[in-house]
Amino acid sequence: MKNFMEKSLGGGKVASQKQFLDNDRRVLRFFTKCNDLPYTVHYYLADDTIEIRECHHPNDGRDAFALLLRRQKLPDRFDVNQPGQNFIGDNYLTCDEITPTSNINAYGAIYEIQGVDQFTQQFYRKTYGYDFPLSNVEFASPPEPMPTQVPPYNGFGDEEDSLGQMYRLIPQKPKGDFFKAMDNDKRILRFTA
Repeated sequence: MKNFMEKSLGGGKVASQKQFLDNDRRVLRFFTKCNDLPYTVHYYLADDTIEIRECHHPNDGRDAFALLLRRQKLPDRFDVNQPGQNFIGDNYLTCDEITPTSNINAYGAIYEIQGVDQFTQQFYRKTYGYDFPLSNVEFASPPEPMPTQVPPYNGFGDEEDSLGQMYRLIPQKPKGDFFKAMDNDKRILRFTA
């Protein structure tokens, strides 16, 4: 009777409580690539959930939208069923289904495993006998910087005007010589032609 009351009130032992207590804060980390972009896939052993994060480096030209897939259980199949058709059993990706030769399929995007961190390598070697290579995030090499080319003088204004267009998007007026202006103050040149 006591167990029935606990269950009806939302208490009692949870079926996955041992898994949670044994694996709390233990995370498997996979360094992957998808469409030549680096991603980090985290697999949480406590509740078999997966999180996918984009990896960025400074000035990579992409938005800093780090979390691609929030922490959730990743279904094995992504096909759409007819109404009333349900799958029997648990159809979510588990850690024993990830092997060194397999890829991670997350809602149609294929993430190729490039390597893992040290904890993940030791976990798979001890538990399943798989040998994952150690790796880290591999970023694409940045392009070589283009040398700055000074445009030729076009005849308008001064040469400083042409250089001002090269260094700024909105060119500023060249600064005058303060001492020349002070020395020639109130001097007037008159010409007759």
